[in-house]
Amino acid sequence: MTQREDLRSDPNGALSTDEHPRGETESTIARIFGEMLGISSLPRMASFFDLGLDSVAVTVACARLEQATGIRVRFTQLFRTPTVAQLATWIDAHDSGNDAPRTSVAPPAERNAELVAITPMQAHTVPMDIVPRFAWWFDGQVDDVALAAAATDVHRRHQALHAKYLYEPDLGLAEVPADPGQARFQRLPEQDDDGAAGDALWEALEHPLHIDQGEVWRCVIVHSRQSSRTLFGVAAHHAAFDGRSLEIMTAELSAAYSARAAGRAPQWSGRTATLAEMAADYRHQLRTQDAEAQRRYWLNELRDLPPCRLPGRKDGPTEPSGPAADFSFTVSKTRLRAWDDYASANGMPPSVGMVAVYVQSLIRAGAPHDLGLMVSIGNKAGAMIDATITTRVGNILLRPNGPYRSGPHLLARIRDSYLQGMAARDVLLDMKQMASILGAFGGLEAMFIGKPAVVYNSVPTLSLGEVPGVMDSRNDDWTASVHDFVLEVLPVPDGLEMHLVVRTDLYEGSLANELGKHFADIIDNGPKQLEVETAG
Repeated sequence: MTQREDLRSDPNGALSTDEHPRGETESTIARIFGEMLGISSLPRMASFFDLGLDSVAVTVACARLEQATGIRVRFTQLFRTPTVAQLATWIDAHDSGNDAPRTSVAPPAERNAELVAITPMQAHTVPMDIVPRFAWWFDGQVDDVALAAAATDVHRRHQALHAKYLYEPDLGLAEVPADPGQARFQRLPEQDDDGAAGDALWEALEHPLHIDQGEVWRCVIVHSRQSSRTLFGVAAHHAAFDGRSLEIMTAELSAAYSARAAGRAPQWSGRTATLAEMAADYRHQLRTQDAEAQRRYWLNELRDLPPCRLPGRKDGPTEPSGPAADFSFTVSKTRLRAWDDYASANGMPPSVGMVAVYVQSLIRAGAPHDLGLMVSIGNKAGAMIDATITTRVGNILLRPNGPYRSGPHLLARIRDSYLQGMAARDVLLDMKQMASILGAFGGLEAMFIGKPAVVYNSVPTLSLGEVPGVMDSRNDDWTASVHDFVLEVLPVPDGLEMHLVVRTDLYEGSLANELGKHFADIIDNGPKQLEVETAG
């Protein structure tokens, strides 16, 4: 039996005199790691990693050590000093030194707050400060009190909405309070008309969210005197909120509002996943047996990937987001029929065909033949996580015309790229691991800067009692973009609504219109013509 198995089978077993912690610092460290590892008597010279500490638990350990000692312990320090005795010596030395890396981070204000690791994707989105905003108009009477109570019901049901998010380059953590509190629900003064109401609401939604203080989302409501209409809006930080979350939120708000308006609490069909459960699911995902094969796939797929630059690109800023122009149009179900039939006959999702059209539109506009296209995907992980408001979105990168791709034409090559990319997506979803894979090619930024992207979203409805909501037109506005150019696809009753978005600090806004014309032309000519045009 190993030392780890022995200690875990008898966690209260006696230690020899030499194995007992010595002094206050060692005792503190032994207590913290003992609680995390399920070992009440932790030997002072045993490696934390030999005893079962994994890479995700390291982030929690660093934060707990910082709270207990006031010394900032970096992720990498635990690997350099992996025992109670070694780590205590390092902490005591820094505590007494003039350059002690003490922190100003206070311990949790609530005694029973829980500090947990979050998924790599959640941690990656915290510093990006992406805040989706949505609003709906209601023509009937809305019960403000019932809606505020419904928002709090949703707020308390999902940990991602009431946690405090902490971030450093080596840490991705959330502090989950014992009492989730209430949703932030702001009632604005009544406005003279619909235009003034819309201006007031969108201004309120654009105020910054302070996710390090637990302000992860905000609800705002305003009434228009002229039309007697009500406008209700939501802003939610992307660290806790993805496209799937919008569908969950609108469905649960509708159900909770009906219950509260009737004077009762909502009844949910099942529980949601905690942040710790989602992080554990990610750890399980990354233990896939073919993880090394997946990493080798991405290493080859991304090798020597050229930047995707179109003619006329300006020397723009290096910031990860800039102003954008949006060219929008709808592709009807009739125009899509040939593409849907082609996808069905060739064993691929219809979305892959739309990605191929976008690739060829970029090439027609002057993009290099060999380009990498980022496609956002939802990381489905079972019914409970799929029913939870959170960020579960990841990315795969498609390189249909790369040197390792085979196929007689673009549609075949992009189908091959999609299938292989989806098979290797486990490691891609861990952004830190992906950064290490891309290290030789410019780091993680190579995935985002100068790479076109495709985003598939939905247009969920929100009803409050018998009153259906109509999304405010400003929801459709793309005012900024992380990528040079983006294709957003929205399924609507008539077909697919397309938004071709171009960063105007890098390109002329007319490029969005040009891409849209190429896109429409390829759609109308059909998949067979695209086969002919792109035959290798």
